[in-house]
Amino acid sequence: MIKTVTFHPSRIGCPSIPGTMKGIVMSLPGVSDVKVRYEERSIDVTFDDAKISVREIQEEIGREMGLAMEPGEPGGKKEGGAAESCPM
Repeated sequence: MIKTVTFHPSRIGCPSIPGTMKGIVMSLPGVSDVKVRYEERSIDVTFDDAKISVREIQEEIGREMGLAMEPGEPGGKKEGGAAESCPM
């Protein structure tokens, strides 16, 4: 079944991170769309849960980007969490 989940990264500190995150997540099997919202500090991921789980998406972003991720409601906003400087 197609689902959408919103993740809240532990930080999105510089303009290069959203593009990198989108590329990583779009390369995962079953992911059909990714919207990175820099200002809201969130990532909406649309995926087929028969091919990949929320946990697998979360773990892959964490592994590739070194970020803690919290799943939440689609389109959700989380205050704070931006790094003060770019970690890349």
